[in-house]
This record gives sequence, C-alpha cells and structure tokens, in this order.
Amino acid sequence: MEQKNSLATSMKQTIEYSNLEFVGDIGEIMIDTVLKDGVLKDVPILGTIVGVGKCIKNVYDIRFAKKLIAFLIPIKDVPSEKRIEAIKKWEEDENYRGKVGDTLIGMIERCDDTVKATWLSKLFYELVLKRNLSRLFMRAEKTLSSLSVMDVQAFLNMSKDQYCHIKQEDCEPFIGSGLYQNPKPPKIVDRTLNIGGGYCEPTEIGIWIYYVLNDIPLHKVENNPLI
Repeated sequence: MEQKNSLATSMKQTIEYSNLEFVGDIGEIMIDTVLKDGVLKDVPILGTIVGVGKCIKNVYDIRFAKKLIAFLIPIKDVPSEKRIEAIKKWEEDENYRGKVGDTLIGMIERCDDTVKATWLSKLFYELVLKRNLSRLFMRAEKTLSSLSVMDVQAFLNMSKDQYCHIKQEDCEPFIGSGLYQNPKPPKIVDRTLNIGGGYCEPTEIGIWIYYVLNDIPLHKVENNPLI
C-alpha cells in the first residue's frame, strides 16, 4: 500500500511540476538506453520506479515506463502552471480528491502499448488540460481501454462521412464499446419494403475520440449537431 501511495504521489507531482520538455527528444528506439542509463530518474514517477542509483530490471516496470514516457510526450509543452490548474480543477470532484495520481497510473497500466498511451495523452491534453472535462476524459478512457489497437485504428481510418453514419454490419466490432449508439432500425418505404439495413451514429465519446485522435480542429466537435 505504501509503494502504491508513493507511485500515485509521484505521478501527480510529475504531471504538475516536472520539466517535461526533454522527454520529446526520446524516441522509441532510445527508451531502453535512456532507462538503462538512469537519465530519467529525475522525473518523480520514474525515480520512484527506478530507485536512487538503480536501473529498471523488472519487465513489468520497463513496459510501464515506456508507456509512461509515451504518455508524457504529447503534453511536454504544456506549462506547469496550466497542468497544476487542471489537476486542481479535477480534484474539486470529491470522488477524485487525492486520487488523480492513482487514477492516471491505472489508465496508463490499462494501455496495451505505447500507441494507446499516446492516444490517451492526446485525450488528456484536449479534455483535461485544455477544457477541464475530466469526467468526459474518464469516459473516453474507458472506451479506449475496451478496444484493441487494431479496432481503434480501423475506427480512426474511416472517412468523416462513413464514421458518422455506419452500417450496422460494419459497426459490430464497436457495439458496446461506447463509440456508437445502439443501431437504429432500417428505413421503411412502405409496409412491405425495407430499404437498407440498420445504421449506427457515433456517441458523444465516439465523436471526441475520432476528432482528437485524428488531429481534426476541435471547434468542429463543439459545433457538431450530433452532440
């Protein structure tokens, strides 16, 4: 329990106070070398995992450290003051007071790999750091964690027209994930003839995930008639 509390505290301190600018210079290929050399021990959460003067040897910790670095890169240019303000706002929710660090650790742990960790960070940046929409962020994370990287990528690769009005049979992989609403019935031309099968429209979460992870200007999300 003490170690878990220490990790949660370190995570919160990392998001709020750490200078993250140098993290962007670390590519996926360099991560193993950097961790081995202990260069990142000054980042509170990594310092807690590594320990003073030690290297990460546990496979689980190495995987977590890689995902953590992937999570930090997209937010590296956000000023510390802005990060502190956003975390403070999040903690105004009594359900998460003193639990933000632990919550973020759990989210990063649930990421399958560094790709998902990067996606999670993009959502964190847009929804929490820029808009103080922490509850929406947590709902988006739940959806993201319920899908494989392959399914998320398939969703993101859809054209704008396709993703917002998808045929029921093409929506199967996403039903129950939170990306789409339940299928709507087919259109009825008369009492005996159905034209086309059912179709699905994206949920509010689906719209945000599609726009944020595809780097589409966010004002188009906020003016979207489906929300």
